Amino acid sequence: MPDFIQQTLSLREFGFDPDGTGPSQRYRQFFTMEQLAFYLRENFPFSAYVSVALYEKPSRREGWIKSELAFDVDAKDLPVKPCGCGEGQVCERCLEEARRVVMLLSDVLSSDLGLRELRFSYSGRGFHLRVLDESVSKLEQNERAQVVSYVTGGVVPTDLTFVLGYSKVFREFCARTLERLPEERLREVFPKLAKRIQEKKAEVVEALRRGRREEIRGLVGKEERLLEFLAKLNSTWVDGKVTVDVKRILRLPSTLHSGVSMKCVYIRDIENFSLDQAVPRFALEGRG
Repeated sequence: MPDFIQQTLSLREFGFDPDGTGPSQRYRQFFTMEQLAFYLRENFPFSAYVSVALYEKPSRREGWIKSELAFDVDAKDLPVKPCGCGEGQVCERCLEEARRVVMLLSDVLSSDLGLRELRFSYSGRGFHLRVLDESVSKLEQNERAQVVSYVTGGVVPTDLTFVLGYSKVFREFCARTLERLPEERLREVFPKLAKRIQEKKAEVVEALRRGRREEIRGLVGKEERLLEFLAKLNSTWVDGKVTVDVKRILRLPSTLHSGVSMKCVYIRDIENFSLDQAVPRFALEGRG
């Protein structure tokens, strides 16, 4: 279990899934690692969770002190997938895409917002990014929502041409989203323009990256509707409800995601993370 959870163990709320239907047992508090280990051995829950918040009285969820700024990128819920997976399905390519999105988020958080205490974990079907910096630990829900919009490019900026700052973030996410968007999805929103957008996609993506709104208009027309559509998709790369919820519980790193039989693991090097690190020992023994 990562140090940042061990060091604040008695201030966190724990939750457990006793039967595979979700974390119905909450408001649990443990003062030592031994107490937690004993509880797990005695009750063997399907899944274990821990709060992003610290409380004076976690067993009552009272006396809120602060909360980590958390981001959840779930591979099954990606707005655009690089493979043939349907809604709710996950493959290794989906997981790799989720990992790259988390890396993009961390780059924006560190370079644009100056945040340094970033912690990553594999959740079993995606990735969690927890920001521990004190400067964001007491943000309220509306402020956290603004951070989500910023780091994902979820709002169309007034000027696309600024080299640094939000405009750059927006352009990069829009270009990434459009590159991966299949023509069928475009047809749902732009039935008359979808074919032209698809044909000119490479040029539109390049114009997006350079912030050339007039060029986009010249290539496909109705650039405002296209930008608004891409902004809406951008905002769904992460589960915004997780970030704004200061009382959220997330899967406890070092425990099992029982639905997929993969470990939720703390990641020390997100750039070189491999799914092999999340395969539980019993699954490897089963192969033998």
